[in-house]
Amino acid sequence: MADAAATVARKQSWRPLFWGLAAFLVCPFLPFFEALIPVQQTLLLLVPIVAACSIVGWKVGGRVALAVIWIAFSIWMLLQPAGPPGTQYDQMARGWAMLLAASFGLVSLWSVAMPFFSRALISVGLAVAIGFVIALSSPSGIARFQHAAGEELTRRVSNTIEKVQQGMETPEWRNVTDKVPALDTWNEDSEGIMRAVPTLAASLLPALLALESIAALALGWAVYRRLSPVEIGPPLSPLTEFRFNDQLVWGLAVGATLCLLPAFGEGKNAGYNLLLFFGALYLIRGVGVLAWMARGRYLLIVLLSLIPQVFVIVTLALGLGDTWLDLRKRAKAG
Repeated sequence: MADAAATVARKQSWRPLFWGLAAFLVCPFLPFFEALIPVQQTLLLLVPIVAACSIVGWKVGGRVALAVIWIAFSIWMLLQPAGPPGTQYDQMARGWAMLLAASFGLVSLWSVAMPFFSRALISVGLAVAIGFVIALSSPSGIARFQHAAGEELTRRVSNTIEKVQQGMETPEWRNVTDKVPALDTWNEDSEGIMRAVPTLAASLLPALLALESIAALALGWAVYRRLSPVEIGPPLSPLTEFRFNDQLVWGLAVGATLCLLPAFGEGKNAGYNLLLFFGALYLIRGVGVLAWMARGRYLLIVLLSLIPQVFVIVTLALGLGDTWLDLRKRAKAG
């Protein structure tokens, strides 16, 4: 295994990673996002993942000091409350952080040659399977976890709405709405949407948590590679080269089957989770294909993103179509 580790001869830039980390740490506290991101304290996920990478790096010849520092940082993070202290959500968030990091560390020890995305999917799948068993063995089963998540998401939204309402009562805001009355209607509509999001997000908790976990794994992996001279696997590919095993399209097929066929009515929620998770993966793959087609000219992507519905349809179609067409591979072969 030590032979599989290699020393990184070149230094990687922190600039693109900085923007990814900033978005990962800040977005969970923004309106709407706060009701969609299960673990709001994203450092709770990120730090143990870097610690797990450091332990694997130490096992294959890396510096023990790096592992000790990140293990200590992880312990400190896991001792901090991840929400209102003593709540079920607090326990769930910290438990998931440990479970995800441990799964990723074990998979990485098993094979340092495995591509990142494959080990990330296996790690998340292993953590979800273990979490599912724990949920089934606990009182009230999965419903208890969904209820705890729903309570936490509702609490976040309620706090935000309360702050917004306090701001709307100021004389400055009233002066603005007197000039633009449509703002009052817009605020009421936005508040209605925000109050409805937590219930929907709680039902999609597995998919949302899996997507957040993959993002945390990617960022933790990138942070470790910039801190340690010892590689524990291949580097992350550029977005323009992002692809995965074409057999994952069956995840979408199964999800659509569960949602559409009346015979599987009891599994409809599982179908929605599968559609969201695999749909998001194919959407990102489509963005990669679109970025490859743009060849550095990102104006087309920016213009498409201004119309969210069109952007989603185009990128999802490109991602799914790439399963059979694989234009990037054909272009290289040509």
